[in-house]
Amino acid sequence: TRGARATTTRAVRREFDVDAATREARDDDAMGDDATTTSRATMRAREIHALTRAGRRDAAAREGTASARAKPADAAVASAATTACFKAGDVDEGRAIMRRHRESVGDGKVGCVVLCAWATAESGTGTRDGDANARALLREATTTANGDARAVCDAWVALGNHELKHGRVDKARKCYKSALSAGEGAPASAAVAAHSWARLEAKERNPKLARELFAKSVDLCETHVANYTAWASFEMSRGQSDAARKLLERGAAFCKSAEELRQTNDSKTRRARSMASALFTSWGDIEGQIALRESEDSADALDIAVSKSRGMFERACAYDKKNVAAWLKWSELEKDIARGNSHRGGVVMSARRNSVSNRRQLDVLTAGLKANPGEMRLEHAYAMALKLNGDVEEATRRLHRLSERFQNNAHVWHALGTTLQESGDFQGAIAAFERGSFASGRANLPCITAAAAAELHGGKHGRARQLFVQGDSVPRHLSTRRERAAHLRLWALLEKRAGGEEVTRKLFIAATAEDRTDAATWLQWGQWEKRVNSVGAARKVFKDGIRYGVNNGQYFIYQALATLEAETNNHESARELFKQGCSAHPRSASLWLQWALFELSCGEDDKAASRNSIAVIEKGASRAPPHIPLLELWLNLERKAGDEHKARAVEDRLKKLLSEQRYAPVGHEVN
Repeated sequence: TRGARATTTRAVRREFDVDAATREARDDDAMGDDATTTSRATMRAREIHALTRAGRRDAAAREGTASARAKPADAAVASAATTACFKAGDVDEGRAIMRRHRESVGDGKVGCVVLCAWATAESGTGTRDGDANARALLREATTTANGDARAVCDAWVALGNHELKHGRVDKARKCYKSALSAGEGAPASAAVAAHSWARLEAKERNPKLARELFAKSVDLCETHVANYTAWASFEMSRGQSDAARKLLERGAAFCKSAEELRQTNDSKTRRARSMASALFTSWGDIEGQIALRESEDSADALDIAVSKSRGMFERACAYDKKNVAAWLKWSELEKDIARGNSHRGGVVMSARRNSVSNRRQLDVLTAGLKANPGEMRLEHAYAMALKLNGDVEEATRRLHRLSERFQNNAHVWHALGTTLQESGDFQGAIAAFERGSFASGRANLPCITAAAAAELHGGKHGRARQLFVQGDSVPRHLSTRRERAAHLRLWALLEKRAGGEEVTRKLFIAATAEDRTDAATWLQWGQWEKRVNSVGAARKVFKDGIRYGVNNGQYFIYQALATLEAETNNHESARELFKQGCSAHPRSASLWLQWALFELSCGEDDKAASRNSIAVIEKGASRAPPHIPLLELWLNLERKAGDEHKARAVEDRLKKLLSEQRYAPVGHEVN
């Protein structure tokens, strides 16, 4: 029935990354909100799904099993019961329910949506057999005659997402193409297919095709808000901030119903609020990125830009306080403002070098946890925020409790290991990393990499190498490019210490091939080439790092290359590099300091050199976060120049900074 098909559709999409809010909107519209038009079996299926979503998995499994035995031929009940049993860990009973359903309706007559729901449950087991079963079921769903254009299109999208999840990019692309063909009579489903394909091409660095597919998805269904958010994120990644804003403005026009229906709480209103919350979360994140990157010239402009971002997050959380992503994105913004990054510096406010005052981030997470008590991701973020704020003991206690509650979550074990390592408990850290390496039943590369790095730090090179080799065998679909690049870079450091020049260079090359945007790889590679090879080799690596290494500390590459040029008496080249670096990263206090020191060292006329250095410091002090070494150098130069008035003004700033126990680590940007 139409109601049965609509109810089971929900379970299919969440696992396979189809926009749930839009799907539920369409499915409920097809089913209707009036319970009198819905069969009792469908109502029972809804109740089972509600129990599962509420975390009452055992109760849902009991209800589902009883209902499925009473009505084995009902598609909605069979799907809901199977999902409940799988989530409760009773895989055998879940499969038995579906076998009975297949026998009841006849072989070859199982509905397309039911097959997809079964595949979702199988995939959720995280086992090799489960994945194989899921793939077979999805293939059956794409070939069955028991489904309309919408259902078949959705099945192709689900199969494509399954293939992509397992690293089979070419097969995923073919599935999305088939989904578009199958969905010619179902524009909403076809829009999801185009959207999914566009995201694949964006990830695979095919921007032209990705943009065409995003445009197609909007043409097919302009009310599908996820199209605008994903497309805007893509444009932002390409540096097109104005285009990203315009797309979000277009999407916001379809969220007005959420504002108009604020006082009601029916399913239509909840869906509208959910979509509005998702859009404003994305908008707040993008405005935050713009604020941190482009508002360095004026403190007032920066405050205005940050306020705009916060306003977007406030709207997102007001629309849907259960939107965990909104709270997390907002907390990340507050962390970046407090701590600083390559674009926006913060001020260290504790006597501990790795601590900053991030009270606003903690306030955001506290509000998020009040709305979502015990939510794992928010609890994890709160513990990490406490660590950043200097309360390592409480952070460790919270992470220990989380690891007991979520023993299969690799992220929790990684966070616990990192915290223990920073506290000096290396054995405890290694144990946590190794526990997280296979906690979910699958290899987790960040945990394996962290365990190897900890063993390397402890001098156990043999064990570290074993772990690096183990990490290299992790299937590619279980890790990201950035994770693989970090693994190879740290492995290169091990081989560098062991003196293996050829192996070290191969590992650095492999790391940059995986993720050429990682500045840390280019920096460490260039420094190593300078020591073992030649200045020319180091210069080439550093130049490539400036060109490609836009993430993870690019300002250090500018500093390294400028210093190299200064050491070889190429003063004009060094000055130009410092200028370019400070323009690209105006919040990097250490880069301004190094430029000022360079101006002092290269001038033949001491007075002229001092004036040039002061000019650099004045500009840096107006853009970078407060930095004691920079202010101390400024004070000494003003006193040396005999300008007591300026010297007193600088001294007042320095005293105020010291009284608040604020400082930035020497040689590092505040982060």
